[in-house]
Parts: sequence; C-alpha cells; structure tokens
Amino acid sequence: MAYFGNTVKYQKKPTEPFTIGEGENTYYPPLKIKKSESSYSRNTSSRNYPALSVCPGRASSFAAITTANGIGQRNNQYPHVVDGLVWKRWSGSAWVTVTSSAMTYSEKGKFLEFNTESDKYTILASEHSNAYSYDGTTAASMADSPTTRLYTVDDFRLYALDDNVLSCSAAGSITDWTTANDADSITITDMIGDGTAIEAYNDTIVCWSENTMHVLYGNDPYDFELSNAIEAGCISDRSVVKHGGKLYFLDFGKLKAYAGGAPYEVSQKVRTYLEGINLTYKELCCAGKDGRYIYLSIPYGTATANNLTLEYDTETGNWYVRDEAYVDFVNIEGYLYGLTAAGTIYKMNSGTTNNGTAISWSWISGVWSDGALSQKKVIGEYWLSLDLPVGSTLSIYYSTTIDGNDFVLLGTFTASATEQVTRIQVPTFIMYSIDWRRIEFVGTGPCTIFEIEENLRIKKR
Repeated sequence: MAYFGNTVKYQKKPTEPFTIGEGENTYYPPLKIKKSESSYSRNTSSRNYPALSVCPGRASSFAAITTANGIGQRNNQYPHVVDGLVWKRWSGSAWVTVTSSAMTYSEKGKFLEFNTESDKYTILASEHSNAYSYDGTTAASMADSPTTRLYTVDDFRLYALDDNVLSCSAAGSITDWTTANDADSITITDMIGDGTAIEAYNDTIVCWSENTMHVLYGNDPYDFELSNAIEAGCISDRSVVKHGGKLYFLDFGKLKAYAGGAPYEVSQKVRTYLEGINLTYKELCCAGKDGRYIYLSIPYGTATANNLTLEYDTETGNWYVRDEAYVDFVNIEGYLYGLTAAGTIYKMNSGTTNNGTAISWSWISGVWSDGALSQKKVIGEYWLSLDLPVGSTLSIYYSTTIDGNDFVLLGTFTASATEQVTRIQVPTFIMYSIDWRRIEFVGTGPCTIFEIEENLRIKKR
C-alpha cells in the first residue's frame, strides 16, 4: 500500500507491459481506441510490429524535373516522366526527350506498356491529346485513339474509357480502333456521371465513375458482357492499385477493395482523413504499393495539393501517417518511387533518413482511464524497453486532459553506444490524483519502442 499525503489511500494496480505499434485510429473517440493505437501520429511504421518504430527513410533518385505531371517506366528499368509538356526518359545518367508533341496542355499523364510477340510499346495518354507510343527508338502519335487519359491493357488489347464510352483496340494493335468485329466500343448507359478510372483485373475490365462501378467480361466483341452498375465509385484514376490479388480504389471517404463480387471498405480507422480530403482537388489522390504496404497520398483539409501520405499494412490492417506528399508513384525493379510536386523523385523506404536529414516523428495516445472513470490515479514511474540509436533523440510528454495541446515535458533522452533499455521516472507531483492521461512521444532519428510498463495506483473506494 502506498500513501500520498495523509488522507487519500491508493492501491497499486498490477500492469502488464503493453505495446503501442498498432497504428493510428482517428475514427473512434480517443477514449475508445485501444491502448496500442494512437489518436495522432506522424512518420511511424509497423516495420517492427507490434512495437512502435519510426518509418523508413527515403532518398532522392535520378534528377529532379521541373513540372511533375506523371511518372512511369519502360521494361522495369528506367523511369519515364511527363515534365510539363515534354515526355522524357532516363538514359542512365540524364533525362532525354522522347517527344515534346504528346501533350497539348500541362496536365496529368498516364503511362502503360503494351507488348506483342515482337514489339514493346510504352504509351503515354492524356486528357486532351491522342495517345503517343514509343517503341524504344521513335515516338509516334496514335492518331485514331480515344482522347482520354483513362487507358488500360488486357489480353493483347488496349481499352480506353472516354466519358461513358468504353472502347477497345483490335487484338494485337495499338492503332486500330475501327476494324469491325475486332475493335469495338460500348456505351455504358447506366453509368452515373463521366468515367473517372479504368483498370484490367483478373481477365476483366473494371470502369468507374464517381458514383458507379462496371465490369466488362470477355476477351473480344463476340463474348463481351457488361455487368449492371455496382454502387461504388472512384474519385481518382491514380488511386487505383492492384495488390495481393485485390483491386484497391478510393471512393468518397473510403478505401475499397474488390476481389470479385461486391467491393468492400478496407478499414474505418483513418476515415477521418479520407473524409477530410479536399474534394475540389480529389483527382490529385494517388496510390502506390511496396511489399505488403499500400500508400495513399491525399490533399487533406484545406490543402490544394497532396500534403499527407497514408500507409496501409495489408497484413495487420493498421494505418500509419507520413507528412510526405506525392503526385504519382511507380514501381521499378522491386522498389517504389514517389514523384513530388516539386519534381523530386524519391526512392521510398530506403535508409533511415529523409534524404540525409533525421526523420522527425511523433505519437500521441488515446485517453487512458484504465476502466476506472470514477477513481483517481497516480502514475509513479514508467519503464520503457526501447532501441534508441546514437544520434537519435526521444522526448516524452504527458497530459491529464482529454484533448488540447497541453502536454508537459517529462524528459528528453539520448542513448549511449550500448544503451538499449531506459527507465523513466515520472514526477509524482504532476501525475497525482488524476482522472485520465495521455502520453506523447516526440523524436528525431530511428527509434523502436518495444514495450511500456506503468507503475499505476488507483484510489480505493
């Protein structure tokens, strides 16, 4: 039994060590989320799940471009970009112009590849021009192609979605859009609004407007069959990504997955962010994938450009938030690259720094009451099991309110060359006779917090 003062008795409550690496949960109130979840965080990761760790770093790659309108790749080797109006490719040491004729306006472009038995074409499509193709030597206009950015490739055909018209090229051709009984077009009569995205998936073609989803079955005009409208929309073509046998896409306020049948919402944990997308700029949302992770870069709040990137761990179902922003992603030789609005191309999840600068990160708990709202508590001390490499810093703050930025600094810690476990003593005059508490970690550089144990005492009834 412990006494604090002469009249109030507190009884020690056994506490088991717990972990805090289960990602961010802003959908539920801070009083209702798990102790292992955060109510707010930046630049953390599940790389050492269930421990909390700082996200991997990133490194600038290739050379920056001036006006970032899109990124793709050819033959899984070097990137291709749309720099303003100019289509460029990386030669191995510098950007080389493929053509300056593919774009009419400085706007988003979409890259894709079309392979025949003898030829490989890289294709660039945009909203206001015919698509262009590049065979490794020469760029050429696909003069008869639909004027749209929404293209995909499946079973030796190009498919294009222009408003509510779905067209396909003749088999094996990127230029023949007219041959009867081979090339074809279908008007999607029950599409609500104009088309927003298209993707090949499991030998079907999936099309979206902002309000509906449509699936085309079959491989040629003789057996094409279009599904009835499905109540699921897509707000940005760049938000569509295939991962782990599923097709992910961003609907209004929700990330959804499709594996045949009805699409379903992936998780509600970060719906606050997804519902907070600035819808005036919703087309800027873009998605990428790396290993088991899916990334969504979004314009959150009043931002007029992407300002946050959400990381979804497909194995654990947890979400993490980075203060990074990208306009497009591409995978090359097993690595994910992100293109920023400033024209920098980053190799993501590379190293432990933000292009040479220590990563700043933070984590704020929910409201902890230990199931005893009617009883007062005392926190005597904390034990943390952590890995804090030399050069990193960790500061710990505390609040005794439900919300508000009223955190009090408890201590700042650095590590010696051998230090792995740190004991943190919490001053009892701060943590005496409280109803609930929140804890905040703020740091720079790599850090992994494996477990936390509280010395907790609760007032006896």
